[in-house]
Amino acid sequence: MTDQLEEIKRTFIDNSIDQLLGLKEKLVNADFLNPEFKVDGIAEEVFMIMHGMSGTAPMLGLDSLTHVSRKLELVFDKIRKGEKDLSEQLSLQTIRGIDSLIDELRCNSEKIAL
Repeated sequence: MTDQLEEIKRTFIDNSIDQLLGLKEKLVNADFLNPEFKVDGIAEEVFMIMHGMSGTAPMLGLDSLTHVSRKLELVFDKIRKGEKDLSEQLSLQTIRGIDSLIDELRCNSEKIAL
């Protein structure tokens, strides 16, 4: 792998981990029992991050991220369109998916030459 491609891959991994940690924090702190809680913003954010990840990861040889990120992308597309509700249970499943993606990103980060 060229140095330039390694740098692009490392930047993608670092940025993705930061974005996923931010999403996880928002989901953990979400107050689903509050009737004023709005899912629009968080649904859009999850969708956009997962959309970017599912599209970019394969181009960088990170195919192992595609299945989970694509699945979350499709679910949150339905949520943002009002076709599905974001429940507390779905939020917990999303957090598990995010944890899985973070673990995979960290594993791939360790494989890149320093």
